Amino acid sequence: MTENSGSVEDTRSADEPRRYRGTASASKLREIARFFLKLGLVGFGGPLVHIAMMEDELVGTGSEEWTDQSTFMEGLAICNMLPGPASTQLGIFMGWVRGGNLGALVAGATFMAPTFLIVVALSYVYFAFGQVPSVEAFFYGVNPVVIGLIAGAAFSMGRSSLREGRSDVEFTLGGEEWQIDWRLLALLAGAFVATVLVNPNPVVEFAVAGAIAVVLFRPGWVRANGTRLSLATLGALVLAGLSAFRDRLSAALDGRVTLPSAVGGLLAAAWASPWVKLFLFMLYTGSFIFGGGLVLIPFIEKFVVANFGWLTATEFVDGIAIGQLTPGPVVMTTAFVGYKLMLDTYGTVGWAVAGAFVAMVGAFAPSFLFITGAFPYVARVRENEVVKAALYGINAAVVGAIVGATVTLATDAFAVIGGTPAVFAGAPLDPVRVALAALTFGLFTRDVDAAYLIVGGGVLGTAVFFLL
Repeated sequence: MTENSGSVEDTRSADEPRRYRGTASASKLREIARFFLKLGLVGFGGPLVHIAMMEDELVGTGSEEWTDQSTFMEGLAICNMLPGPASTQLGIFMGWVRGGNLGALVAGATFMAPTFLIVVALSYVYFAFGQVPSVEAFFYGVNPVVIGLIAGAAFSMGRSSLREGRSDVEFTLGGEEWQIDWRLLALLAGAFVATVLVNPNPVVEFAVAGAIAVVLFRPGWVRANGTRLSLATLGALVLAGLSAFRDRLSAALDGRVTLPSAVGGLLAAAWASPWVKLFLFMLYTGSFIFGGGLVLIPFIEKFVVANFGWLTATEFVDGIAIGQLTPGPVVMTTAFVGYKLMLDTYGTVGWAVAGAFVAMVGAFAPSFLFITGAFPYVARVRENEVVKAALYGINAAVVGAIVGATVTLATDAFAVIGGTPAVFAGAPLDPVRVALAALTFGLFTRDVDAAYLIVGGGVLGTAVFFLL
């Protein structure tokens, strides 16, 4: 394929897309539910464990297997390309292959159910007993451990994303071979600086990085499509300007341009509802978390913590810890957000649980839609060189945005606060918390399980909290 073409390398006819979807039956749905309920209960260790268990038990050539190795690997590749948690989407894909749309729904629901229940239970303990000294002491150690975990995950993601282009420099770091494309490193650094200094909408960051990557990696295609791209760029700049100055624009138009009263009142009432706002925000977030569950960090930090004020930075980091303690996807941290919002709004556990459920549905709904609705079409274009170039830039920007948001969160996680032992009261940063984060980073990058690190950090933090 030439650089200019942007065509799709696909042996399938555009009119005859490969059929993946299976057909549902009662026996198949029971089979899907049994496997994914088991996976949701015992799948500690993160996405790699989930993927390995699915491949080991569901893939083969016998009559009991759900699909063949080729289809499984193609599904995995496309799930890694789509926004959303890859292992969860792969599970939905396997349910879809086995039992159609209903099978996809059963697979996703049974896989997520144990994690949802665990997160709700831990959220109850956290908010009901968080001021109890023993619980406060435990999270004194957990908070910096989560920062170390995020940094470790970003380290691994950075290694993968920076080698997607050409190999400008090669070296060994931490026992791993690194290959870096300077263009991708520049995009990563740009996203990091933008997140720390400006904290823009992550979707805008990712879109800009993807567009720049296309220019850098596919200049021939850009030149060949210059007219169309110029119009698209102009439109994007207009939309970006309207978004950046929306407050001033709204004030300038106040009283001059109005929606019909019924429409305006309906929209205002809908957005004023915490249920609508929670669901729409989670739907928006779930639609753009490229690169896995931790990509929700810049979204939550910007909107939930900074703009909406639903959580404090400390509560959000503790919510990530709760998500990491479960056998399911870390995106389930969104249930923690919904629990807290509705607990503050209504003051009862029942409404808080309902809020957690609404947040979960909003965050994971895009994954179902991507698999059941868009999968065959994404399968056609995944080898498109222009699409791949855009994803190079997006993946690099994702890492930069995660690290940038983590810098803000670390400011609170390392701070000397009221619960910090008095011996450190005069220090600019709590040295115990900094040391825990550094130790966690070192161990996590050497494949120590996150759940062990969180529990261990909590135990060490408790000891320091009460002994010093």
